[in-house]
Amino acid sequence: MRRTSPSGRRLRIAFLVAGFLVVCWGTAVGAIERPDGWDAVSHSNEAAPGYDVVFAQGVVQRIDFEIAPGDWQAMLEDLNINFSSGPGEKLAVDPMAPPTDGGQFVDPKAVPPHIAVCIGKSEGDPVVLVDPSGRTIEGACTYDPKGQLVFIPDEQHLPLENRREPAPGDDPNQARGFPTSTGLNPIYVEATCRFNGRVWEHVGIRFKGNSSLRDTARSGVLKIPFHLEFDHFEDAYPEIDDQRLYGFKDLSLSNGFRDPTLVREKTTNDLFRAAGVPCAVSAFYRVYIDYGEGPRYFGLYTMTEIPGDPMLHLLFGNSGGNLYKPEGDAATFAYFDESAFHKKSNVDEADWGDIAAVIEALHDTSRTPQEWRASLEDVFNVQTFLRWLAADTVLGNWDTYSSMPHNFYLYTDEDDDRVHWIPWDNNEAMSDWYSPLRELTLRNVSEEWPLIRQLADDPIYYACYLNYVREVLDAIWDVATLQDQIRENWTLIQPYVTGEMGEVEGFTLLRDRQEFTEGLAMLLDYVGRRHQEVEQFLVQAGDVPQQIAITEIFFNPSSDQGSDDTHEFLELTNLGSQAVSLDGWRFADGIEHTFPAGTWIEPGACLVLAKDGETYAQAPCEVQQWVDGKLANDGERLALVDTNGVCVDVVVYDDDDPWDESADGEGHSLVLIDALKPNDLVLNWQASEKPGGSPGWLDP
Repeated sequence: MRRTSPSGRRLRIAFLVAGFLVVCWGTAVGAIERPDGWDAVSHSNEAAPGYDVVFAQGVVQRIDFEIAPGDWQAMLEDLNINFSSGPGEKLAVDPMAPPTDGGQFVDPKAVPPHIAVCIGKSEGDPVVLVDPSGRTIEGACTYDPKGQLVFIPDEQHLPLENRREPAPGDDPNQARGFPTSTGLNPIYVEATCRFNGRVWEHVGIRFKGNSSLRDTARSGVLKIPFHLEFDHFEDAYPEIDDQRLYGFKDLSLSNGFRDPTLVREKTTNDLFRAAGVPCAVSAFYRVYIDYGEGPRYFGLYTMTEIPGDPMLHLLFGNSGGNLYKPEGDAATFAYFDESAFHKKSNVDEADWGDIAAVIEALHDTSRTPQEWRASLEDVFNVQTFLRWLAADTVLGNWDTYSSMPHNFYLYTDEDDDRVHWIPWDNNEAMSDWYSPLRELTLRNVSEEWPLIRQLADDPIYYACYLNYVREVLDAIWDVATLQDQIRENWTLIQPYVTGEMGEVEGFTLLRDRQEFTEGLAMLLDYVGRRHQEVEQFLVQAGDVPQQIAITEIFFNPSSDQGSDDTHEFLELTNLGSQAVSLDGWRFADGIEHTFPAGTWIEPGACLVLAKDGETYAQAPCEVQQWVDGKLANDGERLALVDTNGVCVDVVVYDDDDPWDESADGEGHSLVLIDALKPNDLVLNWQASEKPGGSPGWLDP
């Protein structure tokens, strides 16, 4: 469990006080007359995010929505007309009635129709697909980015740049994006939300998803995923300006598509975070919707925070950089096309320079390997990507980069100006029955996916990847522990899936109750098999884990302790099981220092690197004095690189929230909460318990 730092507690109190004052001030001067029941903590954007409320763990919470009958019909009509059509008018007329015109429940293990129709065909062969509603669609077989022959309707052959822009008559609530060939998302309508005994008015709600939307609609099932935007209608209703659900603006409700256990998305998100991969938080919810006939149970959903505030601030300490949700051919990183990198922040600024710089550096063949790595590291957090690649490959996930050019976000950190990778939509991870997985060797990743292929072809980066595979396996894949975690989640949701309070026909993707039970057995079996496969791979690869990490930073001592020049220090720790030579390693950012020949760190041991070596001469470890420079009191990037110029470890610390304030001139150092936690995430750091820190000693 993550411990709340003193500054975090102070920040939360400050947010609560600020929220109270803002609401009181607004009421007093008549700036905004809030709706009845409006509360600063639960409704405003001034309070600290309520992760413990919205994403409570170990429980299944209930959330209700009331949608006007006319708006509900509009959502269904838009779904039928624009999103591959459900079974005729069934969804619009009687959602409870079983389909009679070809609609059927989705079989998550069946070969999808768009692939099945091209079996035995060649590229360019014309084919006709009959969808579940009985409609015939003309098209042709075309290779998708992963080399799979798939059916593409004739109307979707247009390249993205030639697809139409919204016309003047289009619904203004219909956002730009995917998944249709027109580039439109389903329409937003207003809803009243009830949760935790409180009410939120004029909430924006729409259907969401790609295949999870299309195929669910075709099946005649109404358990369709939703996107919530709590201030979407604030222009029409100023009284809900900056409305939030306990600090959250955008939330996703996923339906467990192609996952008969309904636990994969949450489990995968939890595992990513445990492995040090920046990822969203999830929780289980029972969703009820009243569209004029009383509350109806739509089923067991997984609620997930959507990247943006407050997630970015928690992970990176800032949230003002460019945030992208890539989708489309150029999202393979094979070439740059701004239309494939959809901006989710700073949308009024026509600047994609950060993404263009990554792609340019990736494809720059004029440099030596060392120069190429250095230039790429300058604009892209390669190590975070390699950690994700290792975790994602160990987990097994076909519906993401290297198979599909989607299901990830990119964020440009304001502190280090580098692009960071954030995984998304993990409901089809931890399974190998649907499509060939990315091989652990990465050999089956083609050149069409250069962000993996070029890194894997570089021996230095491939060695980093192997190290992360071992690290991920050790951190998150203890078979018994993981199986217990899965059983616990499955047991938690079982009453609301197949129990007396469970899902009902027309609002479930399960064919029967047995599928839910069989799905658990398959997932538990996969966990055991996958661990053996990864262990065997590592033995064959001859991996030698190397885990040198920056574990303590003393950058701004208090005036009572003396000058910064005397007391500044860094602590390096060997978290691996073998001694590591630091000969020729150096700091490329921050201080200036190259480690001399004969520098070793034994397993579990530390090395103190200080501004003034004499100050820490009594530390219980080797002490070296760095050559030049000092640690910036307002924060900076510290990058430790090996003799090949590869970043072994990078920390970007800061003196602003959410970094602990007591480490900024109040006499305390920054230390990792747990030495085995990834140190590139701010949430894993806190101030030292003792003034002056503990140089040379492993902290908690």
